[in-house]
Amino acid sequence: MTVLTDATRLEGWGPARIHEDADGLRVDWCHLGARRFTDPFFDQTLERRLRHPFALLFRHQTSMEELVARHAVRPGLPVRGLVFHMSRCGSTLVAQLLAALPRHIVLSEAGPVDTVLRSHLRRPDITEAQRIEWLRAVVGALGQRRHAEEEAVFLKLDAWHTLELPLLQRAFPGVPWLFLYRDPVEVMASHQNHRGAHMLPGLLEPTRLGVERESLEGMPLEEYGARVLARICEAGLRGYRERQAPARLLDYRQLQTEGTALLTDLFGVELTAEDTGRVREAAERDAKNPVVPFADDTEDKARRVSERSREMAERFLRPVYAALEAERLGSGTAR
Repeated sequence: MTVLTDATRLEGWGPARIHEDADGLRVDWCHLGARRFTDPFFDQTLERRLRHPFALLFRHQTSMEELVARHAVRPGLPVRGLVFHMSRCGSTLVAQLLAALPRHIVLSEAGPVDTVLRSHLRRPDITEAQRIEWLRAVVGALGQRRHAEEEAVFLKLDAWHTLELPLLQRAFPGVPWLFLYRDPVEVMASHQNHRGAHMLPGLLEPTRLGVERESLEGMPLEEYGARVLARICEAGLRGYRERQAPARLLDYRQLQTEGTALLTDLFGVELTAEDTGRVREAAERDAKNPVVPFADDTEDKARRVSERSREMAERFLRPVYAALEAERLGSGTAR
């Protein structure tokens, strides 16, 4: 792997992975070429690009300091929207609606973003200011214009990044954001057979969940997952009540009817007739598997959820879900 020292030679490249070695955080770069971020997830686009011989054979590496220095002279396109969510609630569809328009760069759950946001967990000496600087640099590098029509970046975060909502608002002040959520039983059913990383002990610090590390021993996975989801929803609700920028709470049930309006009302996206057709086509496909049509699985999830998952959903998640709905409908404590 070539170690790159001249940041001007990074045109057409993007951060693929950030890792730590004896010298600090290092950035592995991938040549993106003309590949747009249109896949449901960032890693899928990266994998497609790495199948290209050039991207596979010629990979560069820089220090984090070099990435930050490059950002000072090449900040990238402006960030126009942030998408937070509790997981398994339609956020991938929102990302696909945005990515349907060629003028958008949509970064959906990008690994380098996650590494920066959680870097302080491995190295307590890393400050909040450093994380903000690194986050802006990573997003700026991935948000470089590689097609003439591109004009804005949208960042869809991982579910657990909602716990970092205040930091993300400081990193991108004034940028509109939304928090998506869904009926707790349906979300727990989705995680039942294929649990997300945050639904298993190890990814998140127990203190972020309001529990002691010792108490995790013997805790059923259903209870642990419900506690995690509850914390994420509480962070989304708290962020909405204390918001410093335009924000929206969105229930999964609204997506099919209000998804397009969301782009225009919250994110200020002006849709032409051609744009509307592209967005409609994206909405009619399965967001995580776009080759098949969308199918509502609400009834199926409610039918196959286990009794323990249902119990944990009602115990830990139902109250915050009700509070989110009350806030969304205007009967909560608005601030």
